[in-house]
Amino acid sequence: MILGLGRMGAAGAAVILLALATPPAQGQARFDVIDMHFHADRPDDQGPPGGKACAPYPEWAPRDPGEPIDAYLDGFTGHPRCTHVLSAPLDAATLRDRGIAQLKRYKVLALAGGAASVVDDYRQHGDGHILPSVGFGSSGKLPAIDTLRRLHAEGKMQALSEITVQYAGIAPDDPRMEPYFAFAEANDIPVGLHLGPGPPGTAYFATPDYRVAAGDPLRLEAVLIRHPKMRLYVAHAGWPFADAMIAMMFAHPQLYVDIAVLDWAYPDQQFYPYLRRLIDGGMERRIMFGSDNMVWPDAIGVAIERIRKAPFLTERQKRLILHDNAARFLRIDG
Repeated sequence: MILGLGRMGAAGAAVILLALATPPAQGQARFDVIDMHFHADRPDDQGPPGGKACAPYPEWAPRDPGEPIDAYLDGFTGHPRCTHVLSAPLDAATLRDRGIAQLKRYKVLALAGGAASVVDDYRQHGDGHILPSVGFGSSGKLPAIDTLRRLHAEGKMQALSEITVQYAGIAPDDPRMEPYFAFAEANDIPVGLHLGPGPPGTAYFATPDYRVAAGDPLRLEAVLIRHPKMRLYVAHAGWPFADAMIAMMFAHPQLYVDIAVLDWAYPDQQFYPYLRRLIDGGMERRIMFGSDNMVWPDAIGVAIERIRKAPFLTERQKRLILHDNAARFLRIDG
């Protein structure tokens, strides 16, 4: 979700992967949680630095078309009205360090996306809690495949995520996406694709090309048929298209989802029924945790606790969502 890789080389990346794949001596996983949707951001990546967010928002307030946009944004991220307000650090190092502190506190392994240099900075300070990813697409500008191939060969990219082309009005079955899916399948690179919400009203102030229709999970069908061996997961679980998402997961057993941003920004009456719909649809083994922390580090802990406190989830289902499903998807033991 939006509001507005390494100097180690292949050898260093291989050492990290080997360490992650080696179980601790006690025979227990090193991490309690795997975050499939962690943002390695700088303070101005989601709008003016210091923005605030509700965890959760009690409602998505409507916008009067005659109301100045500044007033609307002030209510959304300037001075939001809610019980639990998250504040974004103004300093880049503080933002990074607070995010990493959350990963350590909750024993999280994070698949981190963002600008390559920023992801590398987080990884250098992350004490083994960061796996590097490459995301792209919000602007409609797509990277060269040769660039991605080089990053992968150098061990600086372990996934393509989050691909956010929906913000540019590009659906998954758009021909422009085909080279990226073919590259990912050929190299067994996991793909995380944004299908779902942006900030309420984003087409009117932040991303004018965003289209709800481009996030319909049914637009994945032709892609999955062409690339059956591709490891693909849908960010935000395709909200609000629960029925379409379940239908796609039923028909295509290789398809996973994450529940990022729903798990901290959405109120219980929206998030819990959606998650339960996926569970009741038989998808408990393909739902993965994601925070979508953006510039609010404390969102990570809020999101984790929302899963741990979900009254309808068994302890086994909580473990599957928070860790085991992602470990299976990423093929790691940790």
